[in-house]
Amino acid sequence: MTTIGNRESKKLGIGYGELFGACVVLISAGLMFWRNTDVRLTALELRMDRTEKAHEEVIYKLDKVQESINKVHLQLKDKQDRKD
Repeated sequence: MTTIGNRESKKLGIGYGELFGACVVLISAGLMFWRNTDVRLTALELRMDRTEKAHEEVIYKLDKVQESINKVHLQLKDKQDRKD
């Protein structure tokens, strides 16, 4: 503040240091947000890959069970045809 006569004038605006500090804070917040989001997305992709593999295994096992059921059904049908 400077004094002009009996009046005091106030400095308007912000200084370079304050502007630089605000820019550093904003850039840091943006980088932290980006990094946190990147880590979470990577973790989500890993979980989705594991889930997809588990689903594929379950589907494979169900297919094998279905094939076994079909074989048993055909064997029973053949036995019934032989009895008749």
